[in-house]
Amino acid sequence: MRRACVIVAKAPRPGNAKTRLVPPLTPEGAATLYAGFLLDAVDLALQLDWEQVSVIHPAGSGAALAQLVPPAAVLLEQPGKGLGAALTHAFEHHLDAGFDRVVLIGSDNPTLPPAPVQAAARALDHVDLSIGPSLDGGYYLLGMRRMHRELFEDIEWSTSRVYAQTLDRASELRLRVRAVQAWFDVDSAEDLERLYAELGAAEPSVARHTRAALDELNSTPLQVAPVP
Repeated sequence: MRRACVIVAKAPRPGNAKTRLVPPLTPEGAATLYAGFLLDAVDLALQLDWEQVSVIHPAGSGAALAQLVPPAAVLLEQPGKGLGAALTHAFEHHLDAGFDRVVLIGSDNPTLPPAPVQAAARALDHVDLSIGPSLDGGYYLLGMRRMHRELFEDIEWSTSRVYAQTLDRASELRLRVRAVQAWFDVDSAEDLERLYAELGAAEPSVARHTRAALDELNSTPLQVAPVP
């Protein structure tokens, strides 16, 4: 059994990362925080101890990510633009390379534990598609053992309809689906407040890179994040 965990990422550049957090953060602060999110996603993937961890990214992000991401993660440039193109290439590339289970996760869920990702991979022993719903109506995780390109066609990306549209498409394709635990993306000021609350109640080892980024922001008056 060969398993790959793929992280969807971008370069943490000001004006390019977590723009919905500007304000309350500055573009520089949002980029700093996103770098923490991404590193925590990579940490999570490496904890799984699967056969490969990959980071798929848009063209032009590779050099910046190579300086940030540990060498244990494989950088993979997506052809084309947009999330649909990234997801399609991520699954096609890894399934064509002989991986038996491919689970893709986002990079906006810094407190996500390994359990839902592991559950998604195990579910693929019995179903065609595993999916992790986000609280905003999207999904933070998708797992497959065979390619189904139609799942990424004519989806209204970055809207609250993504999860429902994906389930409808899976139904049209007669795919068996298993949902794992719902989680939340950190996209808005309200999400940032929830993140602070979760980190306050969690062990210090949870989201260590995000904690370091928040400490940096809170020590820089021009980039201070809101504390609930």
